[in-house]
Amino acid sequence: MIITIFSEDDSTKRSILAANLATFCALQHRKVLLIDATSLKYSQNWGERRLAADAKIKLAVRGMEGLPSELENPASYYRSHFQDIIIDTDGCDSWNADSALVATDVLLVPVGSRSGDVKRRESLIQRIEALRLFNPALRVLVVELQAISAFGDTAADERSAARTFSRNVLTASLAQTVIHEWLEDNRLLQQGQSVFDSEPRNQRAVAEIEALYQEIAHARDLRLEAGAYGLAILHAIQRRITSHEASEADGLKAVAAGGDRSRV
Repeated sequence: MIITIFSEDDSTKRSILAANLATFCALQHRKVLLIDATSLKYSQNWGERRLAADAKIKLAVRGMEGLPSELENPASYYRSHFQDIIIDTDGCDSWNADSALVATDVLLVPVGSRSGDVKRRESLIQRIEALRLFNPALRVLVVELQAISAFGDTAADERSAARTFSRNVLTASLAQTVIHEWLEDNRLLQQGQSVFDSEPRNQRAVAEIEALYQEIAHARDLRLEAGAYGLAILHAIQRRITSHEASEADGLKAVAAGGDRSRV
């Protein structure tokens, strides 16, 4: 299974999620590869620190270089050798990000409860919809990230950013699991560790990662309703047409405005 964790920000939260999911898979005696397709290489640096510390839970971590064609080929060594491939990407490298999304089984989108960057979210939605043209069977799972102070809350709030995002992406599902921003996570990332390595373990954090992986596996096996593939592609095409028309309109307005200024 290929799981891509995708967001267009440079925070460590996405990479923390990727590292913990990869460690959980390895703990289940599954062959797992964590691929870093980000600009800041949080996951790759985490893997190097982990290797230097001789962590007990072993897993492979590498960059995206040379892998796009391998991921797209179901018969490639990487696809056949590893049971789980987890990709951490921020979308900064369009070629690598697009290659990851085309090959992905389940796209996991973490959305912070306090995030308010509407333009960035819209850009992310457009990118997901465009890539459905090449991967119409893509499963999208949105997971809410909450502050520690919100522990015990769920993603059921109709106004939550995660729920709003999932509604705007056709066929996307909202995870029942909520991931909390545990205070020690960034420290563990800097040490090449995960919530499964630390002693004593944060049992709440461990339970959240385990539950999220189960939801990801369920999303992969979930059958889409009849016509969902065609509808997803149609929706992607309509969005691209609308976006193109809006860009042309903005261009004409700019030309007209320039003409008006030249006559003054």
